[in-house]
Amino acid sequence: MPNAINFKVASYIRLSREDGDKQESESIGNQRDMINRYIQENHLHFVDEYVDDGVSGTTFDRPGFNRLIEDIESGRINMIITKDFSRLGREYIQLGHFMEVYFPEHNIRYVALNDGIDTFANGNWNELTPFRAIINDSYAKDISKKVRSVLKEKQKKGEYMCTVAPYGYQKDARQKNHLVIDGNVAFVVKRIFAMYLQGNSVYAIKEYLNQQGIQAPSGYTKHLLEPKKWNTVTLQKMLQNQVYIGHTVANKRVKLSYKTKKRVNIPQDQYIITENTHEAIIARSDFEKVQFLLNQKSINRKTKHDYLLRGLMKCKMCHHYLEVGAKLSRNGNPIRNPIPYITCRNSKKGFCPPQHLNYKELENRVLEYLRDFLKTRTSKSKLAEIYGIYQQSQNSNQTKQIKELADIEMQINSLNNQFDIVYSDRLNKIITESEFLRYNQNIKAKKEILENRRKEMNQILQRFANSNEENNEMEELIENFLKFENPPKTILFQLIDQIEIDENKNAFVKFAFRE
Repeated sequence: MPNAINFKVASYIRLSREDGDKQESESIGNQRDMINRYIQENHLHFVDEYVDDGVSGTTFDRPGFNRLIEDIESGRINMIITKDFSRLGREYIQLGHFMEVYFPEHNIRYVALNDGIDTFANGNWNELTPFRAIINDSYAKDISKKVRSVLKEKQKKGEYMCTVAPYGYQKDARQKNHLVIDGNVAFVVKRIFAMYLQGNSVYAIKEYLNQQGIQAPSGYTKHLLEPKKWNTVTLQKMLQNQVYIGHTVANKRVKLSYKTKKRVNIPQDQYIITENTHEAIIARSDFEKVQFLLNQKSINRKTKHDYLLRGLMKCKMCHHYLEVGAKLSRNGNPIRNPIPYITCRNSKKGFCPPQHLNYKELENRVLEYLRDFLKTRTSKSKLAEIYGIYQQSQNSNQTKQIKELADIEMQINSLNNQFDIVYSDRLNKIITESEFLRYNQNIKAKKEILENRRKEMNQILQRFANSNEENNEMEELIENFLKFENPPKTILFQLIDQIEIDENKNAFVKFAFRE
């Protein structure tokens, strides 16, 4: 150790939420005053102050502390003063390493004022210090448990506790931890779900959004001017997120320990789901259809072609889903028109007899059977009655669309007024050129989103107008439904629960409804 007059002193100050009710006594100012008074009274040479404000003592990866270590390594300082031992840290294993190994190896004098620790003046400093470290660590662990308990109670009440609102929503300015619909991008969420229900793949939706230049959630949240690209992972998560039907889903990821920031995913049955906590963007019935289709598409992922009956066919013997495949080459030569066939994966293991059914023949037979079934179970008059109820709901939707369009027009006018004010401020030199450009780009980006939405709304309202003008639309829809020639998978999956195929290649259709 150098003589006392040669000490180059660093004051280290830390404050975090774990200090709880002691926050006032542990404040940055209080710690600074106490350390500075000690330095003056002992005529020590002060070099620098290192502060970590709002950082937990359970980690040593702190900006101020990291800078302190760098200055120790460079020889700039050789003495550290803290108000008390817990300011240095609360994780007793790493704290022990610094006290027992690192500081002695680097000839560092450490002083904790309130705890009477001075590694230069007191040779018996290390007798009680390890116990203090364990007590501080236990305190941090207890605080962590209390914080998690409060958080879980808030989650059970349906409060949205994440920092950033999910795409399509924003934090409610009037009610804490509550979500409200973000009118600027909610239409994008609706479009994504509608496109998927229409039979578009996640990849096709991604391509469409990127071609339209619609900002991806990561770019929208950060208010980036350059459009960020959408990806299939983001879309897949959105299509499965119950937040869009008005539910709050929490407790998806948890920290491994209070000593680390690493989080892990937990099983879905442990999620905390609170229903109807905010306004929904997507109808629950549509959301359930999407989940059903997502689950079916997970079956037989090796097949690139999305066969109409894929996900419905099961083996009657082993009850596994049947696969659809096609032989693409023979003797190394590609086959021009490969014939898809149905097979059971357990037939290769000898558990089930080989199927090798012609898929197209089965599909045609099933559709023919459904056409005959529909003709005997329904009629044009029944379907006309159903369509009439549908039209009433559409008229109600039309009213909502008109109101939304009027709101968009008001927002665009407001942005135009903002631009006029900013432009006037630039002419009068109230703001700089760079500030004007930044404001202008921000206004332009918001206006572009609104104008795209206005265009889409006008197209929807035009379709409403066209449907009201065409008297034969209802008849045409009913005729097409009864023909059942190219039904979408959404309708087929609502009609059929499963198709079982036995060892004799007989197919048994089980409906998804009671007759």
